[in-house]
Amino acid sequence: MKLGMAHPMGPLQLADFIGLDVCLAIINVLQSGFNSDKYAPCPLLVNMVATQNLGIKTGSGFYKYTVGSKDLIVADRFKKTK
Repeated sequence: MKLGMAHPMGPLQLADFIGLDVCLAIINVLQSGFNSDKYAPCPLLVNMVATQNLGIKTGSGFYKYTVGSKDLIVADRFKKTK
């Protein structure tokens, strides 16, 4: 019996792939359409879009992206500091 599902990427990597600006636009439509703060965007997402950390299209989102590399590297802003 197989437990779990094989997902090619996690939710944060998927958001970077879609584009964080697109994700924010979708969330804003949901909040407006349902007229509910339940769908209010997370301040982190709003800040990342405002600072142009949009994911793959800008080379930085939740992860860092370099041309020709498939390595998944956590963006500097999310790395633990000692």
